[in-house]
Amino acid sequence: MKTRLGIFIAALLLLPMSGLYLSGAQWSDLVTATSADEGSVAAALRTSMMLMFYVLLVNHTVKRLTGNGPLNAQRDYFIGVSTGSVVLCWLLCYLNIFVASWKVEQDNGLLVQILLYTPLFALLAPAILLTRALLGSFPGLLKALTFRSKFETAGGETLARIFLAVALFGLAGGAAWPEKLYWLLWSSPLLLLMAMQFLWHESSIFAGIKSGDWGRVVCTALSGIIVGNLAVISYQTNASLTINLPNMQMAQAGLALFGLTCLQLADVIAQNWRGKSRTAMYSGQKKFPIPVVVKKD
Repeated sequence: MKTRLGIFIAALLLLPMSGLYLSGAQWSDLVTATSADEGSVAAALRTSMMLMFYVLLVNHTVKRLTGNGPLNAQRDYFIGVSTGSVVLCWLLCYLNIFVASWKVEQDNGLLVQILLYTPLFALLAPAILLTRALLGSFPGLLKALTFRSKFETAGGETLARIFLAVALFGLAGGAAWPEKLYWLLWSSPLLLLMAMQFLWHESSIFAGIKSGDWGRVVCTALSGIIVGNLAVISYQTNASLTINLPNMQMAQAGLALFGLTCLQLADVIAQNWRGKSRTAMYSGQKKFPIPVVVKKD
């Protein structure tokens, strides 16, 4: 898990920068002055409070419907997901420097921004997972998203090579040609995580589709749209947030993609609680209790 997360972070940090320099541009070309927005502090705090209330409300609702509250039953897991959500969101903010898909006007220093937005970012992925759990608690919805039709996909190693090549090209090419390849840049984090899952012989979030089960993917995409719109609307009511995408459908697709990326990252983090490694299993085994004596002739 740690190796995959390390590769993921390094790729998202280094490849866009290399693509920028290969295009002949410089870092100074990306840095633009932003006008001050006095409501940015209030917007970040109120959005964080709204998401906190939303997370607690959804967790309580799921507990009432199913008898099991995810936050109570999987506390350590959600702490890990929250930490991963912070890292992912800050990496996406870093990628946004190269393509400028959204713009937040403020004059706060970097330290103030870290203190303001880290709690907000920590709540996004847990909110998406809890919303997916809420949608999954409705049996009729899951049944409607299950189909009899099945289809075969390419082998794991083949898909790993394809996804890895596309992800690496998207991270570098999206920074070099942001006007044309911005959509590929935003798809690259999910593709990179999926490629590493296949390389490590693990399943991706789309594994159920082969058997006709679309529930997990569709519910997660809807959760990303719901949580993303709540956060954006809450922030825009207090401060300026400009979405620089061609149309609203593209923005909603981006929120759905963010939800799927959070789920795939959560699956990687969940492997820390998915049993011991082979080395750990054998290192703790006791010796054979019956001594074996070999006599020499």
